[in-house]
Amino acid sequence: GTITLGASGETVDLSNGTITGITQGITEADIFSLTSALSLSAATQTIVTGMERATYTGVGRIGTGISHSSGVFSFTNTGIYLILVTVGAQVQTADNEAHFNLMVNGSDVNYIYVGSSGGSSSVNKSETAMAPFVVDIDNAGSSGDYVQLRCGGDGVLFHAAGNNTYHQCSISFYRLGDT
Repeated sequence: GTITLGASGETVDLSNGTITGITQGITEADIFSLTSALSLSAATQTIVTGMERATYTGVGRIGTGISHSSGVFSFTNTGIYLILVTVGAQVQTADNEAHFNLMVNGSDVNYIYVGSSGGSSSVNKSETAMAPFVVDIDNAGSSGDYVQLRCGGDGVLFHAAGNNTYHQCSISFYRLGDT
């Protein structure tokens, strides 16, 4: 059966788990990981294409998920999304840095930095960083709003996903509510 709540007709259908007229909480959650190590030489930047939906033990997903093709992440549903980018990198030369730039519809919106910039003499230094960003996706579908990651640095090795056992370089998406 269906339970009707309030005078405006909010419903809960117990037979199929459908809720109408009531905020449902997080309705999308998805995570993608870098599938193999990505090594960059001096002053190189590239769109990250080698990511796939995480499949390691214990990983979950809510909703229809995010679509990914050739480094472009697109959304099946509009809404306000929290995007978390995790970067694991090793700077292989002194006084250099590694970074991921989160791009929305082709424009940089968030910068995640790891490295030994600023005169440090350390080399082969590994670091991990995470940065959140909240974005309003008001145009969903294959020709709608999209997200990309661009990485760059000098003498940098971005760590791989670890054969689906962990996610040192990843991007995750959480739909928080309506746009």
